[in-house]
Amino acid sequence: MPDVKCDIIIPVWNERVLTEKCIKSISENTDIPHRLTLVDNASALETASYLKELSGNKDAVILIRNEENMGFPKAVNQGIKSSSAPYLCILNNDTEVHKGWLSEMIKIAESNPNIGIVNPSSNNTGHPKPLNGFLGKYIEISSCIGFCMLIKREVIEKVGNFDEIFSPGNFEDTDFSRRAVKAGYKCVIAKGAYVYHAQNVGFKKIKDRDEKFKRNRDIFNKRWGSVKRIAYIIKDIKKGESLTLEKDIRNSLDEGHWVYIFIRKGSLIPDLGMHGSLRIIEVGRIMFNLKVWLNILLRKKKFDKVIFFLLKSMYL
Repeated sequence: MPDVKCDIIIPVWNERVLTEKCIKSISENTDIPHRLTLVDNASALETASYLKELSGNKDAVILIRNEENMGFPKAVNQGIKSSSAPYLCILNNDTEVHKGWLSEMIKIAESNPNIGIVNPSSNNTGHPKPLNGFLGKYIEISSCIGFCMLIKREVIEKVGNFDEIFSPGNFEDTDFSRRAVKAGYKCVIAKGAYVYHAQNVGFKKIKDRDEKFKRNRDIFNKRWGSVKRIAYIIKDIKKGESLTLEKDIRNSLDEGHWVYIFIRKGSLIPDLGMHGSLRIIEVGRIMFNLKVWLNILLRKKKFDKVIFFLLKSMYL
C-alpha cells in the first residue's frame, strides 16, 4: 500500500446501515492514499460483525473494539494514538462523503501553513448541497465542527488530543479548535469539498443527553467564556487608524464571538478577509446614527456589546 497521506478515524456506536453508507462513500470518492481506523464503541452484534469483516484488510483498516461505549472524545483519542499519517480526519459514521472531498481538504490545508483544521462544506455548515466552482477556496471560521475535521498532525503535537472531560460528547471539537487558534492556527471551511451529515443520530440515543449537553456547555464556558454578539459602529476611518480596529476585531473573532460591523458607505472597510462569524453592513451616510440604532434595536437577537469607533477614538 502507498504511503498513507491521511488516517480517517471513525467512532462507531451501532447504526450498521449508516456506517456502511459512510464507508462505501469513502471507498468510491476518496482519491488519495488513506487508512480507516474504526473505533467500535461496544456496538451490538450486527454492526460489530460488519466492522470485523472490514478489518480483514489489515493494511487499509484498523479496528479498535471497546467493550463499553467510551464516548466520542475517548474514541477519537484511541484513533489518534494508533495513527501515524501526516493528516488525521475525524469522521462521524452518519456521514456520506462526495467525490474528491479529502484531497480538496488537504489541498486547502497545504495552501497556508497557518491552517491547522479544515471542515468541508456540508448541510451541517449551512450548505444543503455541494458548492460548484469553489475548488481551492476557503473561508475562515472561529472553530471547526467534529462531524468531519481534517487536522494536521503538527496541531495534535502542539495542543494535544481531544479533552475527555467532554465525554460522551459535545464541545470537545470547539474546545480543540479554540486551543488550536490560541496556538496560532486557523480553522477554515474548504468550500469545494462536500460531506453530507445526518446529524447527531447517535447522540439522540444517549440517556440524559440534555443534562450532559448542559454540563459540557458549562465546562466550556467556564474555560473559554460564553459566545457573544458584538457590534462595531464605524463612522469614518483612515488607513492608518484601521490597524488598531482590525486587531481588536480579530481578537473578538479568535475568541469565538459573532462580529457585526456597521460602517458608512464609502468608508474604508477593515481588511479582515472572509470569516464565517463576521458580518459587514454598509449604511447610508445620511442619518447614519439613526439607521444603525434602528437596525440594532429591531434585531431579534440582541448584542452583548456595542463598540463605537470614530476617527482616532474607540468608546464602549
